[in-house]
Amino acid sequence: NLSAQTLSDPQLWDFVDAAIAENGAPPSAIGFEITETAAVTNFDAAEEFVRRARLRHCRVSLDDFGAGMSSFEYLRRFPIDTIKIDGSFVQHIADSRFDREIVSAIAGIARSMGCAVVAEKVEGKSALEILVGMGVGYGQGYFLHRPEPLEAIVARAAAEKPQARVGVAN
Repeated sequence: NLSAQTLSDPQLWDFVDAAIAENGAPPSAIGFEITETAAVTNFDAAEEFVRRARLRHCRVSLDDFGAGMSSFEYLRRFPIDTIKIDGSFVQHIADSRFDREIVSAIAGIARSMGCAVVAEKVEGKSALEILVGMGVGYGQGYFLHRPEPLEAIVARAAAEKPQARVGVAN
């Protein structure tokens, strides 16, 4: 998740390129999030960052989408992969027709552009059911999982044995 200051840092791409080379991670597996606030603070730096990320085949997400006044201009100017719908529209989705309409519209636009859609602040089963019904593919929030240190996630994943997955054919 990149701040406006980080987006403007002239050493950013030297650091990213060195980290990629050192760790051998495929750039397509690296995702950056730009908050709407960071993009508004320095639109030109954000646009340049997205251009350079795309040249490296890194993924770019627009975080907190819908919270600012120029959200749709970002969609026009930034070739992004994922839109994260601001949690202020998601947290009361079960009780607010307005929030449901906003989330549905954002999700529809994102999908039509080929973007993945993430809903922030998924805090209850009813919200999750509504979002799934709208075709929102991903969620973040306490209902889905509490935050935890990366080391704990890696340790748990390393301890788990891969399980066979069963697919359903139509």
